[in-house]
Amino acid sequence: MELKNRNFSKKAVGKLGTRKKGLETRQRIIDVARNILIEQGYENFVLRNVALEANIKPGNLQYYFASKKELLAAVLLPEIGRYEDIYSQFSERGTGVDRTVSALVDFLLKEIKLKSTTNIWYVVWAQSAHDDDLAEIMDEWYAEYMGSLKALFQDIVPGISSQRAGHAASILTAVMDGLTNQIGHARKRHRIHDKIDQTLKQTLLDILQSQARD
Repeated sequence: MELKNRNFSKKAVGKLGTRKKGLETRQRIIDVARNILIEQGYENFVLRNVALEANIKPGNLQYYFASKKELLAAVLLPEIGRYEDIYSQFSERGTGVDRTVSALVDFLLKEIKLKSTTNIWYVVWAQSAHDDDLAEIMDEWYAEYMGSLKALFQDIVPGISSQRAGHAASILTAVMDGLTNQIGHARKRHRIHDKIDQTLKQTLLDILQSQARD
């Protein structure tokens, strides 16, 4: 899948290579790196460990990814593309604001229960406070991700302004980040979270519909 308009993909996704074997090796490196990030945490996400598990020499790995930042960007890039595809599908269904918002919230609440989602985004997000390179990648990811949500809201809410749709995207993203910390994978759900899906759906609808009237 070709991903368009990716600023950070142009900065740091490593060498694509031209031969089939090179492309396969590159993808194997990305797959191994993603698995390390999910299963072992960001502290073990280092080129030496990735090279060992990918069964290649560190020098050969650096032909494809010269730095940890490049490799992390390559791991995160398909995640962004996946969300963009899903949000585009919500838009194309044409089921109206209520049903789209309900489906969107259900999807996001299921996503944060996945080990991959929690361990990639929460761990990377937390670590970015102490890592300038990682903070730059996350800032670029958030801009792309919220841009996809903004476009969805503009498609499903007639008359909503670009700024207001962006605000709704930012608010929903912030809520889901917080819920990932509270009830994400392996985290205990407390009584206070009972029926939170209904509240979140209604809150998002209120935000979108009130913004459309402004």
